[in-house]
Amino acid sequence: MSELKSRLLPVPSIRGGSGVSSAGMPSTSNPAKGSSSDWVQMLNNGFAFALLALAACWLLLFDELRGEWEINEQYNFGWVVPVLGAALLYQRWPDRPSANPPSSNLPVMIVAGALLFLTLPFRIIIEANPEWRMVYWLHAGQVIGLSCCLLYRLGGWNWVKFFIPSFLFMLIAIPWPMGLETALIQGLMKFVAGLTVEAAGWLSIPAVQRGNLIEVGVGVVGIDEACSGVNSLQAALMISLFLGEMHRFGFKGRIGLLVGSILFVIAANLTRTTFLVWAAANHGLKQMEAWHDAAGWMVMVVVLAGMFVLANCTKPRNVAQTAGSREKPIPFGEIPRWVGMAVLGWLGLVLVVTEGWYRVHEKNLPPRQSWAVAWPTENPEFKTTNIPEKSLAILRCSKSEAAVWLDDENNQWSGFLLRWEPGRNSAQLAKGHSPEICFPAAGVKIAEDFGTIPVKAHGIELPFRHMTFENGSTLLHVFYCLWSDRNSSDSRPILEDGSQASRIQAVLAGKRNLGQQVLELVVQGPESRETAIALLQEKLPQLIKPL
Repeated sequence: MSELKSRLLPVPSIRGGSGVSSAGMPSTSNPAKGSSSDWVQMLNNGFAFALLALAACWLLLFDELRGEWEINEQYNFGWVVPVLGAALLYQRWPDRPSANPPSSNLPVMIVAGALLFLTLPFRIIIEANPEWRMVYWLHAGQVIGLSCCLLYRLGGWNWVKFFIPSFLFMLIAIPWPMGLETALIQGLMKFVAGLTVEAAGWLSIPAVQRGNLIEVGVGVVGIDEACSGVNSLQAALMISLFLGEMHRFGFKGRIGLLVGSILFVIAANLTRTTFLVWAAANHGLKQMEAWHDAAGWMVMVVVLAGMFVLANCTKPRNVAQTAGSREKPIPFGEIPRWVGMAVLGWLGLVLVVTEGWYRVHEKNLPPRQSWAVAWPTENPEFKTTNIPEKSLAILRCSKSEAAVWLDDENNQWSGFLLRWEPGRNSAQLAKGHSPEICFPAAGVKIAEDFGTIPVKAHGIELPFRHMTFENGSTLLHVFYCLWSDRNSSDSRPILEDGSQASRIQAVLAGKRNLGQQVLELVVQGPESRETAIALLQEKLPQLIKPL
């Protein structure tokens, strides 16, 4: 009840001259007038400009993240995170502790200035590497640091410790590092697939696990999720963190909610995959596909409803309010107005410099040789194939081609070409479809990564990343080439292997928003790396045609 009352109590009135209010509470005789005067005061002093500048810093970060929110359905929930974070800050506001600003402003200004300077390199780097998740996290740390500087400047360490959980909640919208995400998501998918196979056995349905896919007599269940993972996992984690902060759970309570969210996800997805296996075995793959999306939505509804019920049943009954929270007003007038205005001006300058950097360099970027794939259509064993529609929806490529065939030496080939026209997320989308992400999801084990090798065809040197995978007793040689439409100004090829060196090269060369295409060739037959490379060097001129 005390928690409910604290949320319903209005923000205390703060008078312009003395900075005090009667009994630390707003006047009940004319609350509307008092509230209006407070807002007018906030809009006419340095606090409002400082708050606006901090909001602009967060908006720049969210603008960088929106690419992931748009194309990666695992992070579609990111659009609501800023709103929920603002709601958590608003909820904490009435219970803020008494302000105890530092006696000297110089140290916090030095720290804030250093953090603000980092906005420029972060923005320039992200512009050329919109999928570089490490920079996301570094930029988020910088913005949280700026938030702490403003909190410390206004209310001292009491305010920093009190408000920081709401700011840390925003981190849930940042994509996980790719290695961690792949390991956890694919590991969870395989675990659920294994449990589903056991459950299918109890239902007398013969089923075999292939990675995170399940094969039954009529076909494969879950193949469309080979590259996407469990969409409900991140959403459940977001909800658990939000509810833990909203109800002011302690550390153990928040850990309990996180564990509960994972258990809910496992249980709900186990039920879903078991239902889909049953549907496929008894009604066919076509009917299973018809029920697939509805089953996915049911999982999300059950998981979210379960999290709300769990949080409501375990939330603390009494949340202690901080004494004196309504006795001391915010020191509105202590922040010079020019501080916030200077920060806003700096952020505008960052955007102008970033745009200027790339526009100047893009004028000097010569186009690279264009090429297309010449599929061996005259081969009697040649067959065109289709990439699943849901995979294309995730990849959002402008063009896709796929085929399989046998060569004269009886080596089995498969390949696909994906094309992205120039745009904000072309590099991100192209690099998001790589062998080490998608092959293990289909039950194929990575054997070795040999790095990048150059292969020439018609005078064009294509950089292919060579990897081998084990599919049971079969060895697969995978050659993956990512090709940008433009080169560096000095005509030297820029690395496209996703390494840190290649990312920095792209920044220095001013490459961004360029068209990309991916060619992936899979060869089954060669027993050694040398044999596979020699075979690629021999066949590639027949598969590539300059444009």
